[in-house]
Amino acid sequence: MRLFLPLLFLTLVLMNCPTGAAPQTTTTLKSSPLNANEDPLLENSDPTTPRRNQPSLFLNLAVGFSGGNYLERDDYQQGPYLALRYAPFKWEALPTWDYQAEVNKDNIIGLSIGRRWYCCPDDAFLPYVRLSGSTFLEGSGELAGLFETRRWRARASVGVGERLTSEFGVGTAVTGPDLFAQFGYNFAF
Repeated sequence: MRLFLPLLFLTLVLMNCPTGAAPQTTTTLKSSPLNANEDPLLENSDPTTPRRNQPSLFLNLAVGFSGGNYLERDDYQQGPYLALRYAPFKWEALPTWDYQAEVNKDNIIGLSIGRRWYCCPDDAFLPYVRLSGSTFLEGSGELAGLFETRRWRARASVGVGERLTSEFGVGTAVTGPDLFAQFGYNFAF
């Protein structure tokens, strides 16, 4: 305590620096008037006009993992899949409809059409909810497999991302439920 009081005294009393006003009221620097010409490095743009190179579509390449009973057999298939999703822009807005083709490890091809609703379009993560209808085809079923109602299913999912995307969802059909998760990258064109 004896050491603390003298240090406190020195801090409060001796460190009190007097302040003073500036000795002159004018500056010695010469000022130059602002130039009325436009700066070539700055672009004057109208905020109401769209960007020049705004993309017109997204092509999403994704890998995922799914599990479900896709066909009329009673076996529960699960495993990785590769998906390609096409999402066009409409009227300078975010894509709302998309079309997807996927193939899983058992060579079953899935085709789907989905509709997106964006929760917060101004958010950096761009979260959305997607509802889709899909069908799964097998090579031995030929063209008749496209019209079998047992192969059609409804899916609901949530996703985020503008460039790097992730999506998680569930689906249901006559043959049973399925779960899926996919991660991908959007190529903008």
